[in-house]
Amino acid sequence: MGTLRKYWIWLALVLVGLASWWVSGLDDETPDKHVGQSTRNATATRKLGASVQRDPAEALAMIAKAFAPRQSIAKLHTDPFIVVSFEPPPPPPPAPPKPTAPPLNFKYLGVLNEDQELRKGAGEIRTGESTGQGAGRAVFLDSGGQMLIAHKGDTLIGQYKVLEINDTNMQLEYLPLAERQTLNFGR
Repeated sequence: MGTLRKYWIWLALVLVGLASWWVSGLDDETPDKHVGQSTRNATATRKLGASVQRDPAEALAMIAKAFAPRQSIAKLHTDPFIVVSFEPPPPPPPAPPKPTAPPLNFKYLGVLNEDQELRKGAGEIRTGESTGQGAGRAVFLDSGGQMLIAHKGDTLIGQYKVLEINDTNMQLEYLPLAERQTLNFGR
């Protein structure tokens, strides 16, 4: 190999060494955005290399910060013995059942047909026209020791509306839930 060729090889090696030394000395702030990104990565790598030489724990923290989501890092610092399960989460609890009206606490005592009227002057009782809807009926009920008289359309103890009265039962509506209930007379 010629001497001139050896000088060219040595010159090329020196130039490559100087170029690598110059690139390693660049700061994070460069005017070109694309070059700045690769320079930042190179600078971060140099900092990591320097911190490994000084403190391995600091290097591990930098690696964790770079590659793990922030929540996971926080969990790693607080509890190193976290159990990770890959089973699907349990199903949500079933929806609570739809509320229903409480059972009727009325006891049937009797009924009075009010469609009989006393004719004035003659002193006789005559049966009037019955609508069949219980319009002229009054039902006597016991509600926990309290006697109630119910007519069609009345509201009992602020929660039940009398919808219909017939010969064998009475239809009530529980107002808070708008639910119909039947009170059988037991005849």
